[in-house]
Amino acid sequence: MTLKKYNQTRIIVALFVSSLVSMGVTLKLPLLSGIAVVTGILFLSAVRSQTKIIIDEREKTVREKAAQLTYAVFTPTIGLGSFFLIMFGQQKTPYIFALGQVLAYLTLFMIAIYSVSVFFLNKRFGGESHEE
Repeated sequence: MTLKKYNQTRIIVALFVSSLVSMGVTLKLPLLSGIAVVTGILFLSAVRSQTKIIIDEREKTVREKAAQLTYAVFTPTIGLGSFFLIMFGQQKTPYIFALGQVLAYLTLFMIAIYSVSVFFLNKRFGGESHEE
């Protein structure tokens, strides 16, 4: 299957799934909505495995830079947000404080994932250790 045919199939499946989800919401059938979404995801993943998508070096570099920029912007932003929610949430409401704690743990989790992935990818691609 070509990339153009895959994109057409994806649009058709998205329209079908969105119509089923809207019917499920309108008729108050959440199970229909959930099954439609899961089935659509499974169908698209099966179709994608048969699609030959070629990625050139420029696109690969753009994706890497976008991931780095996303991490560099999102992690400090969510960290500062959690700091302010924890500081001001203690005085106002416990819900804001709890949200700040959740965001703080998510920030730490993102940093841990980043550190572990850098360590393993460095070993996988033959990077040298910085130990002397």
